[in-house]
Order: sequence, then C-alpha cells, then structure tokens
Amino acid sequence: MNNRPIRVLLIEDDPNHARALEAMLERVKEFDYVLIHCFKLHDGLNELRNSKFDVVLLDLRLPDSEGIDTFRMVNDNAPEVPIVIFTALFNEEIALKTMKEGAQEYLFKGEFDGQDLSTAIMHSIARVEHVLSLKRESIN
Repeated sequence: MNNRPIRVLLIEDDPNHARALEAMLERVKEFDYVLIHCFKLHDGLNELRNSKFDVVLLDLRLPDSEGIDTFRMVNDNAPEVPIVIFTALFNEEIALKTMKEGAQEYLFKGEFDGQDLSTAIMHSIARVEHVLSLKRESIN
C-alpha cells in the first residue's frame, strides 16, 4: 500500500454505533483513513459502484437487509474489496459462513477497540492484496 489514507466504507444503520466506531479509529494515531458512512445497504452498494474503497465495514442488520444476505450482496458487488463484518448478531453459524464465503474478519460490537479494528482493517487489506497478486501471477 502507498501512503494515502485508507478509504473505508461504513455500512451501519445506527448513528451511535457509527460515531463510536469513528471515534475508535480517530484514537489510533498511526491509522490514516477517510470514512464514508451509509445507513442502508442500497446506499452502500451505490457508493461501491461509484467510488473506490480499500475496505468495507459492514453491519449485518440494516433497514433493507439482514444476515448473511447482506454480506453476499456486498461481496457480489465488490468481490475484490475486503469486508470486515462488525455486528451485534451473535450467530456462530453466520460468522463461519461469511468467513468461508470471503469475509476477512467478523467482530462483535462492544468487543473490540480502535486498535483491534485498525489491525483488522490492515490485515484484511493485506490478505486480499496477497490473494489478488497470487491470482495475477497464476495468469501470467
């Protein structure tokens, strides 16, 4: 990665959770980012179509989508963008399914801090970049 800010798309319907998440990231001084926040899946998908993002932070309970289908819609529309799920949905089955289907991280609200989140974002980006570089090498 270069030294530009990390472009983060946050898809979260609760403004309090969104503010808390942004405050967490602001406290991590070495983490430079630009955050775009959408309250609905539909709006987040529009952002993904119209702008480039380095990572998506995704809640699985939104006004217009819920559960694993929320993840699948984002993943289908932006398969090369890492997705970090953060949710209050304590469902181990959904967590495992989303990870098997390509989610990079699955964090439970209230159980992580800014450092955990910034680390999850950075590791997610690095893993996806690595997989994409392996795919490019196998083509050549």
